[in-house]
Amino acid sequence: MNKSHQPIKPFTPQQFKTIVDQLFIQAERLDDEALGKVTRSLLAADETCTWTIHIVFDRAFAGALRHAFRKEPLKSTEHIISLPDILSIGPIESLHTDEGIKNRFCWLQEHLRGDFPEQEREFRSAVQDIKRIPLHLPIILWAGNNAAEQTGLRFATYLLSGRPNEISELNITKAFESLYKQTWQSEEIHLLRSNELSPEQLLELYAHYEPWKWNPARRTAIEQEGKSLMYDESNLRTWQYEELWSSDEDRHDTFIMDCARQLQSEYPDEYYNVLRLIGQVYGELEQYTGDAWIEYRVKELIRNGGLVCRGNIEDWGKYEVQITKK
Repeated sequence: MNKSHQPIKPFTPQQFKTIVDQLFIQAERLDDEALGKVTRSLLAADETCTWTIHIVFDRAFAGALRHAFRKEPLKSTEHIISLPDILSIGPIESLHTDEGIKNRFCWLQEHLRGDFPEQEREFRSAVQDIKRIPLHLPIILWAGNNAAEQTGLRFATYLLSGRPNEISELNITKAFESLYKQTWQSEEIHLLRSNELSPEQLLELYAHYEPWKWNPARRTAIEQEGKSLMYDESNLRTWQYEELWSSDEDRHDTFIMDCARQLQSEYPDEYYNVLRLIGQVYGELEQYTGDAWIEYRVKELIRNGGLVCRGNIEDWGKYEVQITKK
């Protein structure tokens, strides 16, 4: 039988409860016309639809989660939307608009290394996918304790403003510590990014860790934070004290120079490949910015005189650096 002509199945008790709960939540927030649209959308849903939407903020993590959900029944009941961008870096002002997206990727193209036209297409597609999520489907936002994913979480929540979908948050960092830290009995475990987990670990985590279902107060607070981000004129965001902070671009330059001096001690009076420096900073920096941002800051340090280089600075990995001699 053609799938588009399958008969609509009756709602389960849980589906009815979800619909009623969401209608009560929205009743005080929407006018009669808007509430009518929500009601019709909810009642038009059937059990053949995807049960849960997962929104993630890392391309590699999305791939790992899809691999974890590759078998039935999860393959049929879980749908993943990925915002493939590192939102801790670069402009995000008015990112919910066409102009804001264009400005962001123009800045990235001008300052960082990467295939930004393709990333822009993927980003725009993901934004539209979020806006088209059926109103009756529950949503889980996956984010670790880093500025990139926490910015993405707030941006996605802002895009979902005014919609009745049930939203839950699955904090990868807290879930990982809850499930694995006592088992490994190690105080050194630190999960910086969600994509550091394997598909097998993600599957176990999803099976045993309960996402935090947001109440209206929590959701409103995150929506407001997302709205505030749309006025953020900074190009760097950091995650500290369980909060998202706007930062100056040069926030990590001192740390980069410390790493440069450490490497210079291994190569007295010599140049060394810039990849050595970028790799060390990337591995030790407690904030996730991506390697392209680190290279951008290295180039700024070269332009400002803290470092000197030889080779083609525009060719990734084919130039060398050295601490400027006093």
